[in-house]
Amino acid sequence: MLNFARLFAVGTGLVSDPGLVQSVSRSGDRTELLKGPLFYVVTLVAATVLCWRDNPAGLIAVAMMCGGDGLADIVGRRWGGAKLPYNSSKSWAGSVAMLLGGWGMSYGLITLFCSLGFFACYPPSAMLGCLGAVALAATLVESLPINQYVDDNVSVPGVAALLSLLLLPQPADMVATAAAAAASSAGAAGLAVAAAAATGAAVGLAGA
Repeated sequence: MLNFARLFAVGTGLVSDPGLVQSVSRSGDRTELLKGPLFYVVTLVAATVLCWRDNPAGLIAVAMMCGGDGLADIVGRRWGGAKLPYNSSKSWAGSVAMLLGGWGMSYGLITLFCSLGFFACYPPSAMLGCLGAVALAATLVESLPINQYVDDNVSVPGVAALLSLLLLPQPADMVATAAAAAASSAGAAGLAVAAAAATGAAVGLAGA
């Protein structure tokens, strides 16, 4: 929230901070702080408050925005010579970097949080496929020439979170599945014990 207040104060001109404007904005215009940088902070706060340790959608949204969109900007500036045919401000290199970066970071974060016990563990094969689909959709949205209408720091995490809710099993579903599996295992163990007892009784009767 302190970063939000600082960006808002400098962006609106309430506070003068040329160093912040120079380091955060691309054009040197202080009002730019009220767009992408401010939305970036808002998205991070929203993901943390709403679903950081309760739902993987928050992790995936942050991963696509930071690991995906962030890497796309770095790679695109360095190796972005070949532009997309439908958006000259975006490059093939940047889009590929976003796809792989968002995919990899989201997989890594969910794996970490599962190992720490915050989420029920997801099947790796299913998780990779779902996260790949989310990363591809987020990359396509980021590549569209719509930034003048919707900032990337809103559209990318928004699409990522929505698709994550639709494609990935939610915590309640995972708990129910785990409970059903445990009940099934317990039932199978009970049947095995009963069968062993019956076999032992039959052997005892035969010996008598």
